Amino acid sequence: MSAGAILLALFSLVSHPVTLLPGAKEVLAMVVYGGFVLSIVGLVAAAGLWTLKKWGFWLTLVVSVANLLLAAPGLVLALGLVSKDITMVGVVVAGLIIVLVVLPDSRRALRAP
Repeated sequence: MSAGAILLALFSLVSHPVTLLPGAKEVLAMVVYGGFVLSIVGLVAAAGLWTLKKWGFWLTLVVSVANLLLAAPGLVLALGLVSKDITMVGVVVAGLIIVLVVLPDSRRALRAP
């Protein structure tokens, strides 16, 4: 469950610098730096989830929903096939993390002493 959250955070860290390459469409600095911050918070959330902390569950859920909502417009607005592919991976992984975190078995693991 937390492996996916770690992968999403690492994927976000790796994919955001692509927007800084020469020839890339101008992206607001807020989007780039916000993505970095969200990735770091995602790693903290994954660590909390890995150790089965209740706050890790909630933080992972918030970060995954934020990633999903922030990436979704890119499915329509992204220019180029590579940008759309990167966006699609982000949306799918964020959605899978949300589904896996709210499954009954995952919730039960958080309640275990």
